Amino acid sequence: MKNALAVEPPQTATGPLLAHCLRLQIDYARLTLSDQRKRKGQFFTPPAVCEFMADLSSANPPATFRLLDPGAGVGALSAAVCDRFLRLRAPRSLEIHLFENDPEVLPFLRKTIELCARELKARGHSMTYEIHAKDFILDAAAAVFGAPSLFADFPYLSDFDAVIMNPPYFKVTKASAYARVMEDVVHGQPNIYAFFLAAAAQMLKPGGDLVAITPRSFCNGLYFRGFRHWFFERMALDRLHLFESRSEAFQDVLQESLITASHRLGQTSSTVTISSSRGLDLHAVENTVLPTAKVIDDSSGHANIRIPANAADLAISDVVESWPHRFRELGLRISTGPVVMFRATEFLLTEPNGKGTAPLLSVFNVKPFQTEWPLPYKKHPSAFKVCPDSQSLLLPTQNYVLLRRFSAKEERRRLTASFLLASEISQPFVALENHLNYVYHSDRELTLDETYGLTALFNSALLDRYFRIISGNTQVNATEIRSMNFPSLRETADIGRRVRNMAVIDGSDVELIVLEALGIDEDISAHLIDGTLFSHI
Repeated sequence: MKNALAVEPPQTATGPLLAHCLRLQIDYARLTLSDQRKRKGQFFTPPAVCEFMADLSSANPPATFRLLDPGAGVGALSAAVCDRFLRLRAPRSLEIHLFENDPEVLPFLRKTIELCARELKARGHSMTYEIHAKDFILDAAAAVFGAPSLFADFPYLSDFDAVIMNPPYFKVTKASAYARVMEDVVHGQPNIYAFFLAAAAQMLKPGGDLVAITPRSFCNGLYFRGFRHWFFERMALDRLHLFESRSEAFQDVLQESLITASHRLGQTSSTVTISSSRGLDLHAVENTVLPTAKVIDDSSGHANIRIPANAADLAISDVVESWPHRFRELGLRISTGPVVMFRATEFLLTEPNGKGTAPLLSVFNVKPFQTEWPLPYKKHPSAFKVCPDSQSLLLPTQNYVLLRRFSAKEERRRLTASFLLASEISQPFVALENHLNYVYHSDRELTLDETYGLTALFNSALLDRYFRIISGNTQVNATEIRSMNFPSLRETADIGRRVRNMAVIDGSDVELIVLEALGIDEDISAHLIDGTLFSHI
């Protein structure tokens, strides 16, 4: 099936307008500090990404084409679009509106757009532009989402054929002016880029295209649930490209980055085209075309976006989602460790000191299939004072599965789990730091077999890959675990019983036990085993 937004064969070199803009970008970077740009949420778009996005946003431009570039920076994305117009034989009329409120960037942006206008005119096209030295949310979005009388002063903020953007990236508090402007669209404490996506969607004409590169965090989780529902009531998703590496495409970004192409509703999309790459080689990506329902999952009312990047990922999704029970339906519960270190300093101890103490476990203590305590070095507190004032921060000693809440930026494994066994702890209480999640049963203690089996499942390549399909965050949110399907506790205990009988727990052998016990197809098993996702255990 051919995707309507298919990318043309790549050019052999960066277009002249984008190349000029990149030189200006280097000049700007030399005059500013990296930390200063980071505080502003500025992350430059690599040239290969600019060209990829330009191809998506102007695949079939009409004779008169209106483009919006919010948060334009030095103008790289608009320059890439203009390079595409230079390659067109039939003359076009291009109108661009660019928003940029950083006075240090504006001189560079003007140079970029002035050159674009001259070169297009020389090739027989025409181009008009306007640089708005305004805040795209506080000024433009406020007009669009505000009173009709206010919007009358900004008639140009509508009927765009396309929006192309790399929006800024920083968290927004509930009390901020940005949150007040967008309170009907986004709730809680999300990120500024979600506001940009919503405002841009509102400014498109029916059928208009929105192409954006953002972190992947909006795809799932409670913070962005309201935004997802609002957005997909107005926009149809056409294309996703996932950068699976969190460092090879963009530096200083802690999440996987994602290019989305969508269009303003008028005609919904029945399919979504998905591709992925680790880095910036976008010339030979393979496209997978999936039914929209396989990508946007609203079965739990959250409108989560899942990204199975290839046929193997799709098969893994089908396997996990065929399991008969939700996590909560099995009586399983997952919570975050209650100890926040800086709020509990009076209870922290460097080492156990008598009966009135409890083991203190943090992310450093949790290794695959191993809870190591105490640690051989003394850098971190290893015990917690037991007293009436600390009681609310303690857990009764019993069998738990411990799950790291965060993974390092380029760590191969997203899920890392160990078991905590009551038989190995002499104290009546344990203290768990809030960078850990812990799994337990709501009505009783987990059996040994269940504890080992759950740990094996969380450490399996099968579940780790599935979790990557549904989440691009470094954080393992308890909400996502609760919504996942799981095998029955009987099957889980069977896995645990086999693992317990191993003389030495070996990651590859555990993987085979999980796949065999759950009856996983041989092709999927081969994909997971060849992927060596568990090889470091």
